[in-house]
Amino acid sequence: MILTLRWTFALILVLLIFASTAGAADDAVVRGRELYLEYCGSCHGLTGEGDGPVAHSLTTPPANLRLLSDRVGNPLPVDQVARFIDGRAEVKAHGSRDMPVWGKRFFAETHDERAVRAMLRDLVAYLQSIQSGARSAHQ
Repeated sequence: MILTLRWTFALILVLLIFASTAGAADDAVVRGRELYLEYCGSCHGLTGEGDGPVAHSLTTPPANLRLLSDRVGNPLPVDQVARFIDGRAEVKAHGSRDMPVWGKRFFAETHDERAVRAMLRDLVAYLQSIQSGARSAHQ
């Protein structure tokens, strides 16, 4: 009886830890979606397919972000995608940048580099959640 009680307690503890970890990931996706809709949706569209209301007026069409994993892998490389969104460390030799430098904007709003990194991580978590490319479908 005591052994069964211990195993039950251990199982409940593991489930609680897993649930809190999954909840944190879900929270990041929710926060990321809010950020996405506020900052990215006008160009990339509500669903990330590059069909936002201002997309037609841009010289370079916005990327279909639902297919991002086809280009950079799945799961998305968080650091690489976050650096691209941030844009402050882009190498000039790689050509012009059509997308805004969001890192400057986020820092101007928060004045906190840790907050900027958290915003970028949340955006990448949301982008991961909307992947529908060939690589995503097979994994």
